[in-house]
Amino acid sequence: MKIRIKPRARRRCADVHDPRPVSPKAERDLDEHGGHIAADNPEAAERVRQIFLNTADFLALHPELGMRFRNAAPRHAQIRWFVVPKFRNYLIFYPPFQETIMVVRVLHAAQDWTRFFPAAPRGPA
Repeated sequence: MKIRIKPRARRRCADVHDPRPVSPKAERDLDEHGGHIAADNPEAAERVRQIFLNTADFLALHPELGMRFRNAAPRHAQIRWFVVPKFRNYLIFYPPFQETIMVVRVLHAAQDWTRFFPAAPRGPA
């Protein structure tokens, strides 16, 4: 399924949800990804960051779009993940938070995200 974010919807999201609900870890993730991209093209790094934030604004209006983890540990049971539409190698992780979402991580698909969100331990068989 291809999700397109209309420019008008982006403006409405940004107006309603500023400041964006992004955790300190997610901010560090954005800075790290941006740093890698900026080494080759600083303008592209800013565009990528803006697309990540616009996607977060979109998800704040439609939090049910993200996928839930299977067999999630109780502390991660509410966390969902969503592929960034224009940069499909990046995943946004978020739980619903009050009447919006809280972006907790932005990870590259090559990263072992299960390290950050481990599955619930299985009981004896």
